[in-house]
Amino acid sequence: MNNGIVIFLNGTSSSGKTSISNELLQVLEEDFMYFSVDNAIAGVNDMLMSMFSESISIEDIKTIEREELIENSVISLFHHSIKAFSMIGKNIIVDHVLIEQRWLEECIELLHNTQTFLIGVQCPLEELERRERHRGDRPIGLAKAQMDLVHRHNQYDLTVNTHTNSIAECADLIKQFITTNHPKALNEMND
Repeated sequence: MNNGIVIFLNGTSSSGKTSISNELLQVLEEDFMYFSVDNAIAGVNDMLMSMFSESISIEDIKTIEREELIENSVISLFHHSIKAFSMIGKNIIVDHVLIEQRWLEECIELLHNTQTFLIGVQCPLEELERRERHRGDRPIGLAKAQMDLVHRHNQYDLTVNTHTNSIAECADLIKQFITTNHPKALNEMND
């Protein structure tokens, strides 16, 4: 069985990763699954709230080492899930924000021998801030805080810009790239 293709989108909040993912799901000829780091974290938050809502107070929940749980367990499980599904031949679109160096290192370790295309999703800060204000569901300044962290490794198989290209154009660039190239970025960073 061949490994599945992984299209790993990395960019700040509001950069357009989810919109590109949705477009790719429509235009790619093969079936792809969608994995979002936001959904993985939200699922754990919901689970914690339901587990403890009746037995302890909200103040007690705040004392749980939630950030450590998320960073050390949920994010790692998310990364391992990407590899596991790829290994059984599933194609995956990953929507991620690699703000921690150890997250990037784990992805390199797990995925460097797979068919994982690391795609940078970029957008100028002014546009990211405009999108944050327009969306209303993200803290203003989140993208700015993430910008230097997310792209610090600056090595991608392909980079798309959602300000200079439409979402459809970005998806088409990605589709054309993965059909005519082999992934290299994670292998090169692993050396």
